[in-house]
Amino acid sequence: MWVTTNGKVILISVLMFFIFLFYMPMSFKIPALVVQEKLGTVSEVSALTGVLNLVGIPVGASFGFFFKKLHDKIFPLGFALVAIGFFIIALAGNFIMLSIGCLILGIGFGLGVPYMYNWLDWSAPANSVNLATTIVLVLVNVGCAISPMIINAVTPSAIMGLLISAIFFACFLVYAIIHYLRVHKKQSATA
Repeated sequence: MWVTTNGKVILISVLMFFIFLFYMPMSFKIPALVVQEKLGTVSEVSALTGVLNLVGIPVGASFGFFFKKLHDKIFPLGFALVAIGFFIIALAGNFIMLSIGCLILGIGFGLGVPYMYNWLDWSAPANSVNLATTIVLVLVNVGCAISPMIINAVTPSAIMGLLISAIFFACFLVYAIIHYLRVHKKQSATA
């Protein structure tokens, strides 16, 4: 049995690389934002980060429920929330707005990324899901690892770094909408 890959797996892998490259500023730019803009204390940020990581767990765990209700709409919806969350965080004037932005971001990420892994599972050639998953995980880890270097090379400003992520996810949302419309059109044609 040959283990192979295909164009969709490569596409998903590249998309996941960029998703994590531009998502990671949440972890290293938000503390800088709080300090630069005097939005709160470092201990408040660490508590917020801990709570938000916990929020992602039930959202991700309930992905199946949301997918049954929303089907492929969950893909653009999830990344719309990620984009909105990044914009709110970057423009937050106080700790409450920052917390709301982080909550929206966490919910969106908990909906959008599991869809990507399901899409990978649907797209991988038979007997090649393990290879496809490995390729994605390698690119996700590379995206996470180089994110601070790339974002900090572009701008030292926390606000600008977060706005770059917001703009990326707004652009990615356009792709997610086009993807949804294509999938919906195919499903309508086969129905």
